Amino acid sequence: MFRHIHTLTAVAAFALSLGSASAFAGTNTYDFGSVQGAATPTTIGLATFSSSSDPGTFTFGPNTGLYTNLGAFTLSEAGFGGATLNIAFSAPQTAVNFNFSLGDFFASASNGPDTLTLKTNTGTTVTATALPVGGDFYPEGTLNLSGTNSFSSVAISSSAAYPITIADMTSITAAVPEPGEYMLMLMGFGLTGFFAVRRKNNSSNMFMAA
Repeated sequence: MFRHIHTLTAVAAFALSLGSASAFAGTNTYDFGSVQGAATPTTIGLATFSSSSDPGTFTFGPNTGLYTNLGAFTLSEAGFGGATLNIAFSAPQTAVNFNFSLGDFFASASNGPDTLTLKTNTGTTVTATALPVGGDFYPEGTLNLSGTNSFSSVAISSSAAYPITIADMTSITAAVPEPGEYMLMLMGFGLTGFFAVRRKNNSSNMFMAA
């Protein structure tokens, strides 16, 4: 009996160790400076940046003072714009956030505000507006998607097909069930069955002895 209990205890301890190693919700930061000079498709951490117009549609490089709110390094669309930026994640996410700019020189468009649209593979869509910032040539904004169902990829496009530039990005990984929880549940069922059989055997032995 004690041998069986020790075995079950060891298995339960192993299950707990699996649970502690499982993926938890957490914030991921994507440093564009770590891949400066690279072009899409490129992978940073959990995210792979690409475009249907690849190779080389978007390039990681220094800000060079063009954008006030975009940090030291950016991911910028080459050419005259119109490409969609795709980001695929190797684990489900529940949020994504980044600053951006659109290539509307001096925000001179007369067809309304400049906007950036992000759509997840699960159908959630969010739109953010880019506005002039001080003496910058290009309008800037912040896109924040949160409080939604988990997603594994996003597609980013701009109004009027303006070239897209985004800054270092953050995302939040969705929490996943701990394997240890399931293992412990199974161990609980196993222990219950073990002691039930044990009690049945003890009762049978007492009856036979009588």
